[in-house]
Amino acid sequence: MRTRIFTFVLAVVPLFAQKAYVPPKTPWGDPDLQGLWPGTVSIPLQRPASMGERATLTDEEYAAREKTAKDRAETGAKNWIEYFPAGRQASLIVVPKNGRIPALTPEADKRIKALRGGLGPPSLGGVEKVANSWEDFDLWGRCITRGLVGSMIPGGLYNKGNQILQQPGYLVIRNEMVHETRVIPLDGRPHPGADIHLIMGDGRGHWEGSTLVVETTNFTDKTNVNAFDGSTGPHTDKLRLTERFTRVAADELSYEVTLDDPGTWTQPWTLHIPYKMDPTYTIYEYACHEANYGLSDILKGAREKEKLQ
Repeated sequence: MRTRIFTFVLAVVPLFAQKAYVPPKTPWGDPDLQGLWPGTVSIPLQRPASMGERATLTDEEYAAREKTAKDRAETGAKNWIEYFPAGRQASLIVVPKNGRIPALTPEADKRIKALRGGLGPPSLGGVEKVANSWEDFDLWGRCITRGLVGSMIPGGLYNKGNQILQQPGYLVIRNEMVHETRVIPLDGRPHPGADIHLIMGDGRGHWEGSTLVVETTNFTDKTNVNAFDGSTGPHTDKLRLTERFTRVAADELSYEVTLDDPGTWTQPWTLHIPYKMDPTYTIYEYACHEANYGLSDILKGAREKEKLQ
């Protein structure tokens, strides 16, 4: 009888069971998320439809992504695009399972297509086709913002630094891309009234074990939170973001964000971003186009081009 009990215990207890990582604490007892967490990894927002629900790359796909990242940094833009090593995660989007942005609601599709007199939403590269006024530039192209989620997205072009700072009752997130700084209260205070609308929304955080959960509401409907893909157009002011920050190793931070806006998408969708700590990373000023010459020069150039047509 004693032998049988011993055998059963061995059968149900993993031989190499590992305890979940327990992050260090701040002097006041909160899990310590502080540090430099640059988004220096190459993972696309959406995965190819041909991959279906497969969430990781094969060795061949990984090698191809890595080659693309190196080639792009080396020759794509005369070395001004930074190199970010490939990640094996198939796409940043993990919900829905196909790793793709959900369809727009019929109302949102109609609203977005009607923008700019039927031209649709502006985009960073769209001014190559139409540059009649400042309204033909998206907010990133005008150096105003890349949106809350867009500022956190890894890879892309450059300036991918993120820094987390903490003090009792607050957490601060600095984004190098378009110089955003979010100050998030953790003391349980409510969001402001529904008549207050902000470009980056209003965030309120709380702890669930070692995970920081941040709920952000009170967005304006004048921005495109996912500025990394201007084709989806602006969201409504009912957008709600839920972010989850979890330090899963001494040098690893898991970040998940769920976007929920019934007035724009047919279902909520979630991104997962793995960050690696880099204490040597330097956050530089994001000067964008100095003195705002870029906007006026593009408009002037478009007028001169019209004279030649």
